[in-house]
Amino acid sequence: MRISGISYTQRKRQVPKKLILVVILLITLTALIISIISIKTAMTLTKPERSELPVFSANIVPEYDSISFRDINNEVTLKGWFFISPESNKTIILAHGYGSNRLPFGEDTIGLIKSFLNEGYNLMTFDFRNSGESEGDVTSVGYFEKSDLLGAIEYAKKRGSDEIVLLGFSMGASTAILAAAESQDVDAVIADSPFSDLTSYLDENLSVWSNLPSFFNKTTLFTMKLLTGVDTKDVSPVNEIGKIYPRPVLLIHSTDDELIPVKHSYILKEASGDNVELWETSGASHIKTYKEYPDEYIKKVLDFINNSIKGEDIEDAENS
Repeated sequence: MRISGISYTQRKRQVPKKLILVVILLITLTALIISIISIKTAMTLTKPERSELPVFSANIVPEYDSISFRDINNEVTLKGWFFISPESNKTIILAHGYGSNRLPFGEDTIGLIKSFLNEGYNLMTFDFRNSGESEGDVTSVGYFEKSDLLGAIEYAKKRGSDEIVLLGFSMGASTAILAAAESQDVDAVIADSPFSDLTSYLDENLSVWSNLPSFFNKTTLFTMKLLTGVDTKDVSPVNEIGKIYPRPVLLIHSTDDELIPVKHSYILKEASGDNVELWETSGASHIKTYKEYPDEYIKKVLDFINNSIKGEDIEDAENS
């Protein structure tokens, strides 16, 4: 415009270069901090601190064999115990949860083991890789653990087991579904508090384990994949449970589970056939139904196993 014969032109305000550099620096620093925290978190989650085996009084533990065997891919040596019921060819294999070991309930696990032995079942319990006394330095939450459990099934067969039942807890429950879908040597599965799909579960719940805001979930998951070489999409029990049919499956889940919501068992049951039963409990935190209701738990599980094995025996007799 023109005023008193003097011309003025409006200048566009330019953002100072220093401000641009500060913004770029802050963005870079934020990305670096998120990356560092994600890497540290991923390393912690894939390499959890091992839980030591408790020391027992000799008079409360039934006699057992200390065992070692290789996973199905012959990558690591796994350690465990084999409790023998004389002249039995039926074996229950326990599969523990994340960060646990062959005794998922500590000393209280012995009561569960004795109940199975009294019913004429051998009981095999072992440490997944990177747990207890087993080899390995990575926990993959189901992918590598499936190979471990398949190795355990092979070991039980070599011990003369013709009838095999898997009893898994949390990560071990989901792993049991994956292993049974692949192995026809499994006659029945009990899955206590499983997740239905690892990717969707971690997308929604990783912060429960990492204690970080949820916006870290994506970067932490990506880092975990880089560290383990495992794509969580390959750990999806909901996509595999249908392959177990017609063999029976018992899902156990508490509506008060704070780590793996009960909806995951709803999803698994909906995706399967009439061979899957859901025992929905309440008042128990994650995998604590046995601790809260030991007598009812043992009865429910034993009734399920006995009916499963008996049903197969009758079918075999009819087909012979």
